[in-house]
Order: sequence, then structure tokens, then C-alpha cells
Amino acid sequence: MLRSGSYILPTLLAVFLHVVVVALLANSWFEHEEASKKVPRHVQARIVDLTSHKALKKEAAEAKARQKAEQRRKAEAEKKQIADKKRKAAEEKRKAAEKKRQQDIAKKKAADKKRQQELAKKQKAEADKKRQAEVKKQKEIARKKAAAEKQRKAEADKQRKAEDDKAKRLAEAKRRLEAEKQAKAEAEAEQARNKALAQAIADEEAALRSEQERAAAMGYEDYIVDLITRNWRRSPSARNGMLVEVTIYLLPSGRVNDRQVTKSSGDARFDNDALRAIDRVGVFEKLQEMDPVVFDRYFRKRILRFRPEDLRN
Repeated sequence: MLRSGSYILPTLLAVFLHVVVVALLANSWFEHEEASKKVPRHVQARIVDLTSHKALKKEAAEAKARQKAEQRRKAEAEKKQIADKKRKAAEEKRKAAEKKRQQDIAKKKAADKKRQQELAKKQKAEADKKRQAEVKKQKEIARKKAAAEKQRKAEADKQRKAEDDKAKRLAEAKRRLEAEKQAKAEAEAEQARNKALAQAIADEEAALRSEQERAAAMGYEDYIVDLITRNWRRSPSARNGMLVEVTIYLLPSGRVNDRQVTKSSGDARFDNDALRAIDRVGVFEKLQEMDPVVFDRYFRKRILRFRPEDLRN
């Protein structure tokens, strides 16, 4: 579509052309009048008929009037032509504007149509998606329903089988119960006899084991007392009648883990003599040979009593 500014140059050229034409015509008019007023170089005398002169003058006036009328006609024609061109330019401008408006309307309609198509396409896609989701959902519901029905049937079969098995087991149990009642009475009597015998054997074995452990402990106890006595240096302040009680804590390796005075003699030097005797020994190596059960029972924690006249446990 042409813009309105594109008509300005042709219009100006047309106006300029008409101005030039009018100027040329006006110049020819003025030259004609001046030519009619020029005095000829050669004067010729002749007899003039006044009547003819008036007729010529009238004819000249009429010719001049016709010329002016023609000029006016041409000027009107040019003016009309200019007006027609302006009108035509305005009409073309109006047509161009209308064309542009129609094109804009067409573009808007095309855009609206495209938007409507895209909206319809989007709505269709959403509808298809929803439909597919619904189909998938219904399939999933049907699958779950079928699986649930299958599970229910399997559980029903399982329960029926379990009930049948239970009935069979109950019948078998009832039969066995009758047989077991008889066997139980016999077993209980036998069990009572065996229990009494086992208890007697266990008591005898426990007594024997306790005696053996005590005998073993006594042997190790003499070893501990002898080893500490040989490392005990009594201070000169020791007097008969003094007694210090020391608790020692041993490890399975025989090493002294800790020792402390649990009952003092009243004489710090005498008490410390007892502690130093234990520290000099440090490790009772033979305790490594001892049964762990005997060690835990008799020697994990041991109380020793020190007297100036002897050493007793």
C-alpha cells in the first residue's frame, strides 16, 4: 500500500507544470497586445472605411473576448484537472487507507482464526490427554479390580483349604490325644523317676565339683599366702594383736588390678607394709593355670588379713 506522502512530489510537479503553461500563454497574450500597438516602419496612407474599421474593431474585441474566454476555459480546465488530480489522489489515499484497514482487518481475522485454531488444538490436546488419562485410569481400576478378585478368590481357596486341613488336623489331634493320654501317664511316671534320679546325680556331681573347686582353690590360696609372706617386710613398730585387712582385685592373668585397705590396724606403717608386700609380688603367675570358673568364684576378689605374728586369709 502506498503512503500518503508518496503523492506530494507528483502533485507538486503537476502544479509547477501548469504554472509554466499559464506563464507562457500570458506572455503570448501580452506580446500580441504590444504587437498590435507597434508603429510600422513604413507609413502607408490609404483611405479607411470607418464602417469597416468599426467592424474590424468589434471583431478584434470579440476575438479578444473569445481569447479571454478560451483562457478562462483553459484555466478552469486546468483548475478542474488539478482538482481532479487532488480528488483522485485523495481517493487513492482513501482507497489505500481502506485497503490498509481491510488488510489490518484481514490480519486480525487471520490472527484470531489462528488463535482460535491454536486454542481449539490445545483444547483438543487437553481433551485427548484427559481422555487418555481416564482410559488409563479405568484400565488401572479394572486391573486392580481383577487383581483384587483374584486375590479374594485365592484367599477364599486358601481359607477353605486351611479349614479342611484344620479339620483333618483336629481329627488327627483328637486321635493322637487319646493315644497320648495313655502315653503321658506312663511318661509322667517315668519322668518323675528320671527327674528324681537326675536330681540325685546332679546334687552329687555339684557336691563333688564344689569339693574339687574348693580343694583347688585351697592349693592356690596357699600359693598366694606363701608368695606374699615371703615379700612382707614387717616394720619395727609391729606388735602382736595388730590386724590390717586388705582387699585385692585380680585379673585372670594373675596380675593385681587393685588393692586397698578395707580395715586399718591403726598403724599406717604396718598398713603400708602389707600393701608393699602385695605390690612386690605384682603377678601371681600360677593363677593363669586356674579354671576360669574357679577363678571368678574364689579369686576375682580376695580379702587378706595381715597380723605381725603370721599372715592368714
